[in-house]
Amino acid sequence: MTADNIGRFFLRETSLEIMLSKQSDQAKGLPQPPVGPEPKDDKKRIPLIGPRDISVGEISLREAIENRRSIREYSAEYLSFQDLSWLLWSTQGIQKITGEGNSRKVYRTVPSAGGRHPLDMHMAISRVEGLEPGLYTYLPVSHELQAENTCMDFAEKIAVLCRNQMFIEKAAASFFWIGDEYRFMWRHMERGYRFVFEDGGHSCQNLYLACENIGCGCCAIGYFDEKGLSSLLGIDGEKLFPVYAACVGKKQKK
Repeated sequence: MTADNIGRFFLRETSLEIMLSKQSDQAKGLPQPPVGPEPKDDKKRIPLIGPRDISVGEISLREAIENRRSIREYSAEYLSFQDLSWLLWSTQGIQKITGEGNSRKVYRTVPSAGGRHPLDMHMAISRVEGLEPGLYTYLPVSHELQAENTCMDFAEKIAVLCRNQMFIEKAAASFFWIGDEYRFMWRHMERGYRFVFEDGGHSCQNLYLACENIGCGCCAIGYFDEKGLSSLLGIDGEKLFPVYAACVGKKQKK
């Protein structure tokens, strides 16, 4: 294998034919990994507004799809705490969990290959009512935010890490989908690397559509410095690694 054919090598080595010749940890009876990030005792946790208590604008699905655009200009308006609660539930929210142990099934607001849901959501928040600027992690099981680092506004650093796309600096919040390697490897083995990026697309599309309900604009981001972003978010870049990103802000008044 050489650098110029790594893509084809990956497609070949993760083909269904090859995967069916192997045995996954699930098939071996090993316990499945946790549903999401484990809460940290030394970090502040902030309950979000529950989905049944959220009131958002009423537009049809057709309108949301027709209006969807990648928006790179934002007003200085803050997102409400309800806005953030809505966006997190829409993109990564858990609807129910059934069963226990290896029979456990997780139902979320977005689809996922084999129901693995291997993505965690990290955020860099700049302008959300009631929240200090800083880095946060979404805890989907308890529907809470975990404050990771609120020493500063990280917007400029994020923009630089995203190849100097400086419009990101003006966003109210940036979202980062982080892949949990073992959560997909447990069932899919190396083929799961295909699926984790597909799952990021499913979730990001929900973010776009959910933004339309609350007067926000969204722009997905694929160009970022994986190593630098991993360091900033406090992840190792291998067992936990950046998959996708997006920034959100209130639309400018016409």
